[in-house]
Amino acid sequence: MFSEPVIGEKFFGREEVLELLNKRVLALKDGYRQNVALTGQSLAGKSSIILHFLHIVNSEGFIPVYVEVVKEPFKAFANKFIATVLYNSLKKLGQPAVPEMNRLMELAQKAIPKTAQMAKQVNASIDDSDLDDAYMRLLGLTSTLKEEAGLSCVVILDEFDNLEHLGIKNPFLGFGKVIMVQKDTMYIVSSSRNEAIKKIISEKLSLLFGNFEVVKVMNFDIKTASRFIDRKFAGLETSESLKKFLIMFTDGNPFYLSRILFRAREIALERPSTCVDEDVLTQAVLELVYHANGVIHQYLMNFVLSILDTKNRDEHLAILVAIAEGRNTQSSIARELKVKQGDASKVLARLMELGLVAKNGVFYEIGDAMLAFWLRSVYQRRKDLLVDGTFDRMDLFHKDMISYISGYTVECAKTAATRVSELFNLFANEMVSIDSRLSRLPHFTKVDVKVLPDATSMVAASFRGNYWLVQVYERPVNESDIIHFIKNAKASGYKVTNKVLLTLKGIEENAKLLAKELKISIWDDETINKLLVSYGMKRMVSL
Repeated sequence: MFSEPVIGEKFFGREEVLELLNKRVLALKDGYRQNVALTGQSLAGKSSIILHFLHIVNSEGFIPVYVEVVKEPFKAFANKFIATVLYNSLKKLGQPAVPEMNRLMELAQKAIPKTAQMAKQVNASIDDSDLDDAYMRLLGLTSTLKEEAGLSCVVILDEFDNLEHLGIKNPFLGFGKVIMVQKDTMYIVSSSRNEAIKKIISEKLSLLFGNFEVVKVMNFDIKTASRFIDRKFAGLETSESLKKFLIMFTDGNPFYLSRILFRAREIALERPSTCVDEDVLTQAVLELVYHANGVIHQYLMNFVLSILDTKNRDEHLAILVAIAEGRNTQSSIARELKVKQGDASKVLARLMELGLVAKNGVFYEIGDAMLAFWLRSVYQRRKDLLVDGTFDRMDLFHKDMISYISGYTVECAKTAATRVSELFNLFANEMVSIDSRLSRLPHFTKVDVKVLPDATSMVAASFRGNYWLVQVYERPVNESDIIHFIKNAKASGYKVTNKVLLTLKGIEENAKLLAKELKISIWDDETINKLLVSYGMKRMVSL
């Protein structure tokens, strides 16, 4: 792991995911098994969630078996698995336990001899180079433990998709066969490769049992990220626009956000100062993201080099840079790289498989906002410098960052309705995914912003005599707001083909049901930000 998971008092947020995991473990104790798959981009906090959950959960009645799956020889994986099962089992049974394999086997031979014998059989199969047999016996270890000691296991496989790198012929097929009949073992698996784990679950495992609940671990939402900043900047002052910038810049990623906040706090106190201003934040970003020794810079460089194979690395990086710079359709990428669209399509499919790129209708996007920034503003910026050397490189990056923050401050000064109108003016009949459905965004010939008597704003966008009406709310929406919106739409005199509520601070459940009944689309901050990014605009943050 590049970053140590956060547990205990330092852990922040994630209440919904923790509650779900707790509910599933309680169900296991009652005899009902529901496996869980956590997906989400790298460093979104999946490992922290899992390990913090194990830290706080009442493990009475089950044994936790946490194993991080990495690209290593199968024997190393098997040793970790066996040692974790034996160590935690002995502890649960009140027996002495030590984290050393030979001694563990001796102790287990006395307390749980059948389980210890199964572990020996796993090692014997490995010694005979029969890894497939060893793998199946290894996965069956928890069943043997249940039969012998009455102890159920919750097996956590972190970065589950890496099972394919252990030298097993059909790791997921074998996995499915075992747990199809393994009713007393619950599995929690995680993966940073969203598309890969979806494919594994939907294609390689679904026919066997269809028993995984997929939970996507997102970055901190705006409200949580804001509370996180307040906590880390306790005793310091900062402006609302810089808070918004931090949330936009990191997209609420806990790793990026915590690193920048920590360094910015240090810099402010070194001055000494009680204020985190633009200059402090710029210095923190320069040290962490721009500088070759910066922890975020090193992570991103190592991440890209490790995930892209050497043979096609330059080609893949060129496409990633093109997407990061806004040339994010297949046709524009093909033109930029001077290749056929079919060839570009193959590379894009590979980048999606690797989890580096996702598709939104006709647009391709890099899910990691910091990676996208680093690719265009650091990696490519360094390559484009005509004069080599570090004589003024950091000064140049410093000016870039000041300009970047200042540009976002200007964006923050605009109303949400103005941002929406600017976005609508960029539509040109593209297909995008909204609420999991493909929608065509018309080429509007006129886009107006109207301020209504209740001080809310409405965007009216027209094409071929038809109108889209978007009511913008920067406060929680209730049922009366829905009724007012319908009245405003009727009073407009327009031929309205699409009614949209932009709910930047949430909507009450009853209001949501009424809106659905009246065929009003609801766009939250995630929906609008996905569109803004697709069209090369900065994310909107409403505190």
